[in-house]
Amino acid sequence: MLVNPNSRLFDRVPELFVSPFPGADAYADDAFKALLSRASGDGLRSVEQALITQAGAEAWNQATQMVWKQKATLAGDLLADVWSKVSWIDKRTDAIAGILAEIPFPLTTDPEQLVGAIANMAVDLALDAITAVPVVGWIAGIVVGIGKAIAPIFKDLIDPQVPPERRAVLPWRRYNEALDQDWVRSFIRLEASGSDWTGTFSPPTEPKPWSLADGVDEDGNIIGQVLAPFSGKSVAWNGAYGCLPGTFRVAGILQYRGRPQPPDSALRYYNDGTLIHLYGDFTQTGDFYPSLQQLAGTTWQQIAAGGPDTYKVDCAALEKLWRDWFTALYTSVLDQGHGDWLLGYLAREVHGEWRLGASASGALRAEATDGTTVPLVTRATFKDGTLATPKSRTLCMYSDRVAKGKPTTQSGYLPNKWSRDPRTNEYIAPPLYAQTRGDGFVCFPWPPAELLLSQFKRADDAIVLPAVRAVAQLQRRRLSRSLDCAYVRPEAVGDKPAYAAFRDESLRAHCIEMRKRLLKHPSRMLVEYETAREVDPEYANALKEAGVPTNAIQRGAVKLNIRGSAGAEPLDPQAPAPERPLRLQGGLPFDPAPERHRGGPRWLGPAVLGGAALATTIAVAVGVAKSRANTR
Repeated sequence: MLVNPNSRLFDRVPELFVSPFPGADAYADDAFKALLSRASGDGLRSVEQALITQAGAEAWNQATQMVWKQKATLAGDLLADVWSKVSWIDKRTDAIAGILAEIPFPLTTDPEQLVGAIANMAVDLALDAITAVPVVGWIAGIVVGIGKAIAPIFKDLIDPQVPPERRAVLPWRRYNEALDQDWVRSFIRLEASGSDWTGTFSPPTEPKPWSLADGVDEDGNIIGQVLAPFSGKSVAWNGAYGCLPGTFRVAGILQYRGRPQPPDSALRYYNDGTLIHLYGDFTQTGDFYPSLQQLAGTTWQQIAAGGPDTYKVDCAALEKLWRDWFTALYTSVLDQGHGDWLLGYLAREVHGEWRLGASASGALRAEATDGTTVPLVTRATFKDGTLATPKSRTLCMYSDRVAKGKPTTQSGYLPNKWSRDPRTNEYIAPPLYAQTRGDGFVCFPWPPAELLLSQFKRADDAIVLPAVRAVAQLQRRRLSRSLDCAYVRPEAVGDKPAYAAFRDESLRAHCIEMRKRLLKHPSRMLVEYETAREVDPEYANALKEAGVPTNAIQRGAVKLNIRGSAGAEPLDPQAPAPERPLRLQGGLPFDPAPERHRGGPRWLGPAVLGGAALATTIAVAVGVAKSRANTR
């Protein structure tokens, strides 16, 4: 069905998406300066973070509304039953509720308060009805994480006295919000009302070997390194969005910048007098697309929920694209000896879920006598799931002397550097000093124990491909056991292309076969003719000739007679039922409740949101939702 674009439900939907995050012109962005000027006095930094958090939440609210307006007024494959769950008029307040409601987000960085604001407008109920798994907690996690992690960086951008290393986590040159904004605008204008969302969830670059290049600033000064798949001197972008299926993450190129030297009291040494260095900052630049992350993560969960949207991705193509992309990344980087760059693109198991990436920023960097760095990520990592190798790991890279009332200093037993096996080139850790294990000594292992607590896998194996394969299975099974075949186009009709999933010839043939069965099956009487007519007028005419009711009143009368009879049987009773939707994976790029709050290490910095934090925010939504169950 199509919804009238002049419906009152669209009264508050913006016409154009605008990113709330300051960008490349932040040095001269008077509006951003004015925004931050509202934060003054005590708690300055927390208010700045709350302002960005609030703006990010409002941006998600508006982008989601614009997507659904496009779907409702242009796509035609929106079922009336679904639309009634997306947005409605609250009879008690005579106000718009559901996804198209304006959410009065508070000025806060507390995810529970944000979820409460969402629930008060019944947006959580609407999202739960159209997505495979609850996503409200994930949305709150993104906007709070972005507010806490990004606001201080943007504050630095307008302060000319801030040293360059403070901006090290930003993508090369200056952060450009227009890129994030334009991706969201493109999806809303081009994809939302269409029948092919494959490009949104495809890799952003060609599957070419990755290589290192110098990273430079606006003045041409070398400030670090970039790792990317190059075509000539340019990154091999292919026009796809790079959103990782089944996650709230976006894939981007990698960059690295060293950290400034710590204070002298923190320096530690090898026995040859050279420093024990720390890793600098690896940045996965796809994390700097917060608006796109929010939109794409929610959209994938619509796909995974079933219905016409499920067929808007070509799963066979996605599986091959991501497999080729990750293979090119892992193979080329390991071949060149740059394995540690892969930390941002490994799947890491934490608290029973798979997250994208781990951080070595600020961790100890082991070195060998030949001047090379001992790698954390090796080919063995892809076999046994652990970092380094049995021969290169050590329980005591160096030791500190700890005495009550005195400063902590490095012990007198300075460590050797790693050696290398002349036959295999494998790194070998130096022998342990027995004396360092006595009272008053603290050993620092390598790799850091925190990194060894996780198991690692290829991200495509652990996260991406399971999500794609689950949707592929859902597509086939729902065609056999639902009325979906009536609401999708297995073949082009006039100027309307077939849905993306039916580039798979076997799936297209299966859909056509289920359409033939439906014309003779009692369940045809339950088809929403108005929607079928918008999607495929020719097939809708065949349904009409088969006696399908052509309006809601007729359909309601028929349902009274069909309910509980053979009309509720699936088109193919022998086909297995769809399995339960997969849990969301991948974590979030910035976490409002870092692992250190759950007993984890401080050095991990902005970790990703896990199940524990998610459960907390969802619980708030459930409590609020129960209190207004009868408002519709």
